[in-house]
Amino acid sequence: MIFQAGTSEAGRNFAAQNSDAIFVHAESFDEARAYYQDLKQRADGFGRDPHALSILPGIRPIVGRDEAEVESRYRQAVELVTIEDAIVALGRPFNDHDFSQYPLDEPFPELGDLGSNSQKGGSDRVKQLAKDEGLSLREVALRFSLPRRDFVGTPQHVADAIQTWFEAGAADGFIINSVLPDGLQYFTEWVVPVLQQRGLFRTEYSGNTLRENLGLEVPVNRHAKAVAHQSDEAVA
Repeated sequence: MIFQAGTSEAGRNFAAQNSDAIFVHAESFDEARAYYQDLKQRADGFGRDPHALSILPGIRPIVGRDEAEVESRYRQAVELVTIEDAIVALGRPFNDHDFSQYPLDEPFPELGDLGSNSQKGGSDRVKQLAKDEGLSLREVALRFSLPRRDFVGTPQHVADAIQTWFEAGAADGFIINSVLPDGLQYFTEWVVPVLQQRGLFRTEYSGNTLRENLGLEVPVNRHAKAVAHQSDEAVA
């Protein structure tokens, strides 16, 4: 199988032509769905069955049995992020701006129109959040490094988000990472049963290979295909 990750024009075209599965980082449902639709359309344009391409956004679910536990576990996760890494990450949607030049515990700096065109929505959201809540640079950086997205919540909330992304055409599945050491354990114990009850996750494996379990067909061997094509030409 060929797994690919990349959002450039060249990367998207390569994936649409050659990949079996694609890892993608998406900031939001809308971004994920736009990427999903674009790749499926490109695959179709290259003469491939769009269903032969599995698009798998990466997510980092944080799950708690109730809202209080969700908040506690989210704060634990945020505390694991170093401020140095958070400052570097914060600079990316601001044209890789160097935020280390500002005092960490003073109000978020005034940046004017600074923010890359490709991620302007993200940079504008950061500036508005800092203004609305009166956050310091440190607070903004740490919150930006681990934002509260769709997959932070109770088991039912996280399952709802997964179902929405899947059924609305934003994902064929997910690559799941964990910030907390026990994150994957709680995901399998609390979220997977909810997905199984809804018929959205297997209760047993359907095959012996990763390809089978991802629901992807075995492609025709390109060498055998070439030989068959030559034979057809010889007969003609």
